[in-house]
Amino acid sequence: MAKRILIAEDDLGSRELLTIHAKSHGYEVVAVTDGVDLLTTSASERFDLIITDLKMKNLDGASATEVMKMQGSMVPVIALTALSPRDIHLVKDKFNKIYYKPCDYRDLFEYIETLIGK
Repeated sequence: MAKRILIAEDDLGSRELLTIHAKSHGYEVVAVTDGVDLLTTSASERFDLIITDLKMKNLDGASATEVMKMQGSMVPVIALTALSPRDIHLVKDKFNKIYYKPCDYRDLFEYIETLIGK
């Protein structure tokens, strides 16, 4: 059975590119557009990993991740952001790793394989 990744990204192009890369690495993907959908979907389905943008409409990725952890989620979360390291210093500890856009997808998926395998 393929490992499942939930992608939360409000930018259509970035969401599609992440989805294509994840599927090409053999992962099953569910993609949502904001933090509210991230919370709803992660509560109703099982995922092996979550990739979230930090800055999204309705609810940002850091806040959604904090809520999931308060609810007991142990699913690894990787953040993607166009913000500078200085802008994210208060939220960096919420994530297994943070990648800055544009990210190196080869490096991202090598890291994912170390976290959850294929």
